[in-house]
Order: sequence, then C-alpha cells, then structure tokens
Amino acid sequence: MIQQTDNNLLLACVRARWSTQAADEVRRIVLETDVNWDGFLEQAAKHCVAPLIYHTMRDEHGILPASVKQKLREEYYLSAVRNTLLYQELANILATFNDAGLPVIVLKGAALAQEMYGNIALRPMSDIDLLVKGEEIASGQQLLLQRGYSPIELAHPTGRHSTFEGDAAGYRVHIEVHSHIVSSAYYRSTIPEDWLWRDPVRLPVGDNPALMLSPEGIVVHSCLHLLDHVAVPGSLLWLCDIKEVSQRHDIAWDAFVDNLVHFRIASPVRSVLFECSRLLRLPIPERPRERLLAHQPGFWERRAYQLCLSPTRSTVSRTLFDLLAIEGVPAKAHYLHSRLLPDRDYMMARYSIGDPRLVPLYYPLMITRAIADGLKALAQPRL
Repeated sequence: MIQQTDNNLLLACVRARWSTQAADEVRRIVLETDVNWDGFLEQAAKHCVAPLIYHTMRDEHGILPASVKQKLREEYYLSAVRNTLLYQELANILATFNDAGLPVIVLKGAALAQEMYGNIALRPMSDIDLLVKGEEIASGQQLLLQRGYSPIELAHPTGRHSTFEGDAAGYRVHIEVHSHIVSSAYYRSTIPEDWLWRDPVRLPVGDNPALMLSPEGIVVHSCLHLLDHVAVPGSLLWLCDIKEVSQRHDIAWDAFVDNLVHFRIASPVRSVLFECSRLLRLPIPERPRERLLAHQPGFWERRAYQLCLSPTRSTVSRTLFDLLAIEGVPAKAHYLHSRLLPDRDYMMARYSIGDPRLVPLYYPLMITRAIADGLKALAQPRL
C-alpha cells in the first residue's frame, strides 16, 4: 500500500502529530540524510497529508527548509478554504434533510475533519459523502434535485453510490449519496445495514444536527474504502483517519473483533489495521491482536479479500464473485437481474439517453463494455 523505504521522513512528519519522539526522528532524518525535498512535497500532496504536516511542524524551527514549509502552508490554507465552503454547503443540505425528517449519516472527510481532527484544514475533502437508509435513497436524491443539484451518476441497483453536482458560492461541489459503506454486493450482504445505524454519534454541523458512524463503523469504513481503492494514490490519509479515531475514542476491541469475524471481514480489516500499526503506530491491544492473527478466514472471505488486492480486478470479475458468494437462489437471481437489466432511470442517466424508447438498445452496449473491461483487466500484467 505504501512503500516505506521512500517515505521515512513523510511518515515521521505525520506521526509527529501524535508523538514527540517522531518529531525527534524528523530532526534526525533531516540532519543525517540528503533529503529530496521535491519528492517529499510530491508524496505529501499525493497522500493528501501536506496540511497535517504543516500544522504539526510549523512551530518546529530549523527542521524543514523555508521553501518547503511555504509550500505546505499553501496547501494548508487551500484545504481550509475549500473545506469551509464544503462545510457551509453541507450545513445547507443538512437543513433541507432535517426539514424533511430524513436521517442522514455524514461519511469520510466531512465527518472527520472537525470532529476528529479538530481543525477542518487538516483533513482535505474532495466532495461530501452522505449515508441514507436504503428505502429512503430516492427521497434523499429528490431533496438534492430540489436544491438545484444535477445527477451525474445514478446508483446502480446493486449498490454503487449516486453522485450529484451543484454550485456553492461559485464552486463546483459533488455530493455522493450512499445506501451502504461498501459497493460490493458480497460485503453489503455480510455487513448489516442496521449495524451502521445502531450506534451513530451526533455530529453538529453549524446549527444543524447530523450523525456520523460509530468509531468502530468509521474504522471498518476506512479499512474497506482503502482496499477498494488500493490502486489509487493517497492511502496514507485513510490510515491517518483510523489513527485519529483511535486517539479520540476508546475502541471496544473485543466486541469489534467479534463483529469483524461475524461479518466475514476480519481478513481485509486486519491487513489495514496492521499496516496502520506498522506505519503510524496504531495501538492494538494484545488480546485483539492475537485473535486477529489467529483468524482463519473461510473460502468466500478469503476470495473476497484476494479480489480486493487483485491487479486484474474488473466489473466482470466482481460481478461473478458477488453472484457466486451471495447466498440463496432468490438473492442470486435478484442480483443478476439488477446487474444485467438495471432500471430505466439508471440507464438514461448513465448513458445520457434522451428518449426513453431507446433504453433497450443500450443494454447490449452496457454488457459489451463490461466484457471489454474484463478482458482489458485480464490483459494487464500480474504483480
């Protein structure tokens, strides 16, 4: 996930947020190493941790060159401005949802920047992610339409989020509406939706009440989100999220591991937690660590985890896996029908179809593209 050999200084700067010893390590690395500062700034930007590093190291004099500190400072204030605009728009959206009596859980950066990091500039955000109960997705989407947002990607019936685009103070804003924290049909079937809503934490956004996932829910979401984007640069930020949650909240580790095993996600979550422990010194108590190490995943859990890490993962391979892993013939039939024949609204939005009568002509196109995607993925060299 992260090549530590090229990032010792970056990791030490990040860890300095939680450890004075790490600040001493930063000083030692700078004194003893010919640092490639351009590479350092590039990595900090790629992993979206430049604002956090600036905030942590800004009062440490004589360590970072002035030019490097200035670049980090610029990223810090850009993040502050962007996040301020996003939080203002989030407050407006929450007011609309609250007026309609529609409960919503705020996910990812918008939930963490203020509540966990304590400073909205430290946790860069690119969009706003909202979790709405499955049966209320259509109502949530309608509320966004009423606020002037336009759909640019409607959720596939099998689980992918919907994306809406709008304008806030002259700034383009993307809102993603989710019915679950994962897109995989397999993981959606193993992680109960009601667990996500069982112990939410209150999250005030301006004068508007909202909810965020429980600390355990945030950790699960961060772990699975990282693995779902394992090929995307920037994984260190999500590890920081996990570390920050552990600093702010007491994780009920024994019950947490029980849930991981019950939901058949112990293997993927374990891999990310141990990576976070290795890179950011995430404290995992001895007994839960031993239980995670001793866990022997079943066939489907092991295959799902391998699929997450596969360099040849494609829509086709994920669909076939989900179809095989989902339990029960009726559930399999419903999933297959939804994948092959999604509803008209989805097709019209996905392929920009102006005339509803043309929708049937696009189903073969959708299937052909999916097959081509699978063949392209298979042609990629395996790592």
